[in-house]
Amino acid sequence: MPFEPPAKFHFHNISFDIEIVKGAKRTLSRQGFPNRRETPEGTDKPGRSGLGRFLTGALLVAFMAWPHVSRAAGVGPAPQVMHVALNAASSPQIATMPEEGIRQQIDAEKADTADLPDAPGAVKSESESNAAAGAQGNDSLKWADALPGEDATFSSTLDKMALDRMALNDMAPEGAGEHRQPAPVGAYVPLDKCPYDTTHARECRMHVRDLVIEASAFLAFQNAGNLYTSYWYRYETTTGKWWDRYVNSVEGWTWNSWHDGNPFLDDYIGHGIMGSITTNLWVQNDPKGMTLEQSNTWPYWRSRLRALAFSTFYSFEWKMGPIGEASIGHNGDHYFSDAGHRTNDTGDVELVTTPLGGLGWSLAEDFLDKHVVKKLETNHSNWALLTLYQFLTPSKGFDNILRFRPPWYRDSRVVKATGLYTDQAGGVSATTAEAMKRAKIDPRAEAYLRDSGLIERPVVEHTTWEGPGGKHEFGAVWGLSLMSGHLWGYAPDVKYMPITLRYSYELYRHKESWSFRYAPELTALAMIDWPYPHPKEPIPQVFYNQRERVYGSGLSPVGIELDARPLSRFQPYFKGNGGFIYFGDKVLSPQGSQFMYTVGPDIGFNIYRHKRQAMSFGWRYTHLSNANISLHNPGTDANVFYVGISRFRNKGD
Repeated sequence: MPFEPPAKFHFHNISFDIEIVKGAKRTLSRQGFPNRRETPEGTDKPGRSGLGRFLTGALLVAFMAWPHVSRAAGVGPAPQVMHVALNAASSPQIATMPEEGIRQQIDAEKADTADLPDAPGAVKSESESNAAAGAQGNDSLKWADALPGEDATFSSTLDKMALDRMALNDMAPEGAGEHRQPAPVGAYVPLDKCPYDTTHARECRMHVRDLVIEASAFLAFQNAGNLYTSYWYRYETTTGKWWDRYVNSVEGWTWNSWHDGNPFLDDYIGHGIMGSITTNLWVQNDPKGMTLEQSNTWPYWRSRLRALAFSTFYSFEWKMGPIGEASIGHNGDHYFSDAGHRTNDTGDVELVTTPLGGLGWSLAEDFLDKHVVKKLETNHSNWALLTLYQFLTPSKGFDNILRFRPPWYRDSRVVKATGLYTDQAGGVSATTAEAMKRAKIDPRAEAYLRDSGLIERPVVEHTTWEGPGGKHEFGAVWGLSLMSGHLWGYAPDVKYMPITLRYSYELYRHKESWSFRYAPELTALAMIDWPYPHPKEPIPQVFYNQRERVYGSGLSPVGIELDARPLSRFQPYFKGNGGFIYFGDKVLSPQGSQFMYTVGPDIGFNIYRHKRQAMSFGWRYTHLSNANISLHNPGTDANVFYVGISRFRNKGD
């Protein structure tokens, strides 16, 4: 009995042919487009708008269907059935053919496809052979049964065929792996297989967002260092019309000079390390290279050459970009005399030594990491020793910190550490961790984890702690003050930069409202500088030394902290600290003291990235004074803006 198409469909003389041939491109051809449209009155009128709408609709359908056609490639005989079904659904001749004629056309379509010159001679499993025999020998089979259901779409039909093929592969007998069909295009690609991926899988694309964030953090770190350590960087940046001076700095670059007037260690060692950091920034965000250890293979060298291109771009940005030395410091804006040489602090040397020297440094670190550090890790797992080993690969350790990883972390292997900053339930590889991360939004990654038997080791909680954080807090804070206050002190234009290690212990928690902690601090390093007295008419001996700088360390044993919203990932807090810092020289005055008391309030907030890890941002008003223990006590107030990172632990974690 002939198949009658639903009355709601009106078939025009249009046929769609999808040719799927191994090794050849899929083509979609359209023939017999109508050039007339029916009007509501039933009369035919030529209409360009109707043709335009039809062409637009057909183009959109082809555009949406193309990725799914590509995904369906390689799923075996199922596309052949789809080929017949599509022709049957779009051709009025087939729609009116008797059942016997339709069955013959299906057999002819299969025979034509099988006779193609490069059709694969795959070994079929028993289930596939039975299915094929049943499809050809069962007289009760109707071609209409091969069509999708009424609620099916072209995309869902192809997805179903891919899943059916995967099921057939899973049913293959053990030992027949060499004859198994390849995974369909679009299957999840694990991170350690990305270097060899040719399907352009989404999970193997560059982590652009993370790369931008980490590179921006490194760029900010470099600029902050220049501004703090050099008076002339601050003076040049804030003097004159900023944009005009920036343009002049770029135009004034000395292209015909190799040397830029900087010391040898700066040009050839310091910038080599800088290039290695930017090279590794790319590598640790490139799935096609992040899991590779050093080897003489094309995937390894391809990933490093891609990293070289990024390092070159970063080097040019640092020298000539709007957030680099041409804009912050205005190098190249004008010439001056330095140690008897006329220079404007520009030259080609660092444009070359940064990327090329960085690549060489990075390759050396890869070698040491594979042959030295990796062996040391197997003998000692203490976190302090693992940190010490990173002095052999300093740029890798620094880049890990930029992405909030411990310095010893590696994408190519699992490094298990014991001690303070470790997770006792850790031990998953970067490949598994990435799949777990993507499984939340990608069912293919979830299927990969399930089928591979990769299960995240559960974290066993031995405490009854509620909310993020923990009883004990261990953290590090970097702060900077570029302007002085005058609430208690009066010394003006004092710059202050403390680097502190902090600890806190929760003493009391009031339900879900607030908690009270004891919070002492250790000032690992403090740098302070202030204007150096000089004559009104500057002379060369003192003109280039207008500020004095000293360094010191200290302790703040008095510390209290009041946290709000202890069960939330966002926790504002108020702190108060008191202590001392001992400097290497007299501070703020020749009659001053090396010993300075510190006291001040602190307000900020914690943002918990993970249950036991938080980022801190805040402002501290710090008063420094010697309390009149010397002949002169100028005193100063510092407005310290800071950022920090903390790790929380509980007993039993």
